[in-house]
Amino acid sequence: MVEVKENKPPQMHRRLWQFPWDYKESFLVAAGLLLTGYVLQVSTGSVVQDLKSPANYIIGLVFILMLILLHFTGKTNPLIKWLRSVPVSISALTMVLIQAVVMGTMPQQSFTDGVEPNIFGFTNVTSSWPFVISMVFVLINLGLATLFRMFPFHRKNLGFLLNHLGLWITLTAGILGAGDLQRLTMDLNEEQPEWRAKDEQKHTIEMPFAFNLKKFNMETFSPKLAFADITNNKVETKGVNALRMISKGDQYQQKGYTIKILDYLESSIFAGNRYHSVNETGAIPAALVQVKSTTIDTTAWVSCGSFATTFSILQLNDKLAIVMLQPEAKKFASDVEVFKKAGSYKKATIEVNKPLNISGWKVYQVSYDERFGKWSKLSVVELVRDPWLPVVYTGIFMMIAGAIYLIFKGRIDS
Repeated sequence: MVEVKENKPPQMHRRLWQFPWDYKESFLVAAGLLLTGYVLQVSTGSVVQDLKSPANYIIGLVFILMLILLHFTGKTNPLIKWLRSVPVSISALTMVLIQAVVMGTMPQQSFTDGVEPNIFGFTNVTSSWPFVISMVFVLINLGLATLFRMFPFHRKNLGFLLNHLGLWITLTAGILGAGDLQRLTMDLNEEQPEWRAKDEQKHTIEMPFAFNLKKFNMETFSPKLAFADITNNKVETKGVNALRMISKGDQYQQKGYTIKILDYLESSIFAGNRYHSVNETGAIPAALVQVKSTTIDTTAWVSCGSFATTFSILQLNDKLAIVMLQPEAKKFASDVEVFKKAGSYKKATIEVNKPLNISGWKVYQVSYDERFGKWSKLSVVELVRDPWLPVVYTGIFMMIAGAIYLIFKGRIDS
């Protein structure tokens, strides 16, 4: 018996660029967009840093209207269906991932001082053309996918909509609002009301409010003892006890020496042959240190000095000495009077991690005159204004709500 084989029609293979597009076309388009971005970056430079109000509001509105128009007029169009597809989502996220890797491996101008601009935008990724094009590609895909689930609305899509629309709002506001973010600094001198702040280019900007510094307050940690090479003024930092915080009665071993703190004065001045505890401007911490080894047994006062008083060291030999480092700041803040042009007045305290909110600005304590330490008559504050921040928070809260909804929905369904 002869077996008769059935002749099956040959399978048709989809050609490249034949709809519906899949992963190959998506990644090829993504590669082309990245290449275009780098060409634009080389030829025109960065783009986002110049995008400010009202241009960003106009661009945002046009972008939203474009997505809505594409959805309602081309919902069944093969190209629109591809733009909201999973392959586009994966390829677009890959573009963003590439930018993230570049930003993580190259020092960025916005974070590190002294970084030189790069022709390809590698040192200012978030304001470069490749980054912007990558994000636009992501937002088109995310926006069209969200609109597709939004109209017509079904309750089962609520979790998806909250997560995806929230992410779209957060990313869009973050990009469009970058140019409107303002960071200014203001130097406050004691008992001198100040209305003026300066931007990064040192341009003077008059603010709608003023600060009058009443008092700068600082708390410090106990200073540290360390060994120093007096031939090159280099402090040794290696070793368990290399930088030992001073505490009265403390005893420890370092470099073959037994070191004991016999006495410690947090605020003192030198008079006669020793330090005396006082509470006045320019007073310094001082410690009576005993050092013993097989070759030495000595006791002396050690101090870090200040703008008003010289320092003291305990010299062990021609090369080595024990020194006291300047105490590190634990907490510092500014007591200020706040005035507004409208005539209102109040007292406030500006701290490092507790900003003062006034007229849409957040005011942070950032610095002081380090030469004078806790006696500084100068306080430096930073003023930050980001009008797009509420929009970003709205998107974040939507994503949180979406995650909570999906968690509870999953429990109910199970």
